[in-house]
Amino acid sequence: MSKNTDSSLNDTARKQDKYWLYILSNNKPNGPLYLGDTNCLATRMDEHLQGLRRDYAHYHRLDRLVYFEVWTDHDKFVARLRRVRNWPRDMRLLLIESLNPDWDNLLPQFLNEYSVKRIGAPAKDQEKAA
Repeated sequence: MSKNTDSSLNDTARKQDKYWLYILSNNKPNGPLYLGDTNCLATRMDEHLQGLRRDYAHYHRLDRLVYFEVWTDHDKFVARLRRVRNWPRDMRLLLIESLNPDWDNLLPQFLNEYSVKRIGAPAKDQEKAA
């Protein structure tokens, strides 16, 4: 009986979440790329910049946000993440350059667009960076 209520609450909470796919790089022209995913990009970027996460991005000093996507549909997000993770490097480079040809750091743009004041704004199925 209560099982249906719990699942509907979880579905409601799940629909309100945002899921972020992002790519980090550094200043080197042919440097490494890091593909990540999170449900709070601001927090994750803060962790990367402070060095709290001892991962590939930390050891290669990847501190430049060069690409991001936001999704509200979890199933579509997982499918997109799996697809992009299986891409070769060349396709990821084309993805980045399609929306960020100058390889600018998109973190300031992200912080301006997705600040706390936008919480009440209606969400779309997908929004892309740049």
